[in-house]
Amino acid sequence: MAILGRVVIIIISLLIIVDIVSLKFFSYQFPWVLEISEYLLVFLTFLGVAWLLREDGHIKLDLLLNRLSEKNRMRMEILNSCIGAIISLVITVYGFLATWNLHMRDIKTETILEIPRSLLIVVIPVGFLFVFIQFIRNFLSAINKLKSRREKS
Repeated sequence: MAILGRVVIIIISLLIIVDIVSLKFFSYQFPWVLEISEYLLVFLTFLGVAWLLREDGHIKLDLLLNRLSEKNRMRMEILNSCIGAIISLVITVYGFLATWNLHMRDIKTETILEIPRSLLIVVIPVGFLFVFIQFIRNFLSAINKLKSRREKS
């Protein structure tokens, strides 16, 4: 996902550069560049969220967590991973259902390109599917840490 996110940033940059050069030298602006850039920024957000979770880059209540013992921190991590997995699974399932609904009804955007909305929305459940997987990985990792801590005691 991180590599795909980098590719999206490069595409956005190239589109904007081409649009600026075209406007400056040929007095022509591509009307769809802004629209595509906006869509790609949304894609970038949902592609990067699972990577950020893996890198432990999300906001935490460190003030509270630092006051807990190591054992209780692991318990909080397990609880956090369970809640996060459930929420991301719900978003994934309902996101795929909403995407399918838009696809079946052939709903298009009301913009220059008239892109099918399902193509724009599908990134949300796909992104949250990877978030769900990462929460499960975090859950299993926290369980293993708690077990190894118990075995050492």
